[in-house]
Amino acid sequence: MKKWIAVVVLALAVFVVWRRQRVFVRDPLAGVMRDGAKVGGEQIFVNFTNDVLLEKDSAPMMVMLIQRGQPIGVPTKMHCIHWAACLMDADVATTLPLGGDVESMSGKSVSFKDESGQSWVVKLR
Repeated sequence: MKKWIAVVVLALAVFVVWRRQRVFVRDPLAGVMRDGAKVGGEQIFVNFTNDVLLEKDSAPMMVMLIQRGQPIGVPTKMHCIHWAACLMDADVATTLPLGGDVESMSGKSVSFKDESGQSWVVKLR
C-alpha cells in the first residue's frame, strides 16, 4: 500500500512540474483590493510564474485570468478541484477578452485595471 501511495505522489509531482504553467494552486493568504478598498469573497489561484486566476462563487459570480503578456480575460476551458487547484487547457490559456490593462506583475503583487477603469491590486502570499 505504501508503494502505491509513493507512486501516486511521485506521478502527481512530475505532472505538476511538467505542467507548471497550466496548474493554478489556491493561495489562501492572498488578498484583493479594488480602488484601495479590501474586497472579500474572491479565491486567488496562482501558477508557477505568478499568473493569477480570480474566482468568486457568490453573487455576482466572476472568473478572471491575468497572465503575463496576455489580455485580461475569462478562461474558456478549465477544470477545477473546488477551493484547491485549477488546470487550464494550455500554457497560454484560451480566454474571452474582458478588456483592461495589466500594470505590473511581480512575485508579491499584481496590479491591473479592469474594463470599467477600476484599479485592482492582488497581494500574493
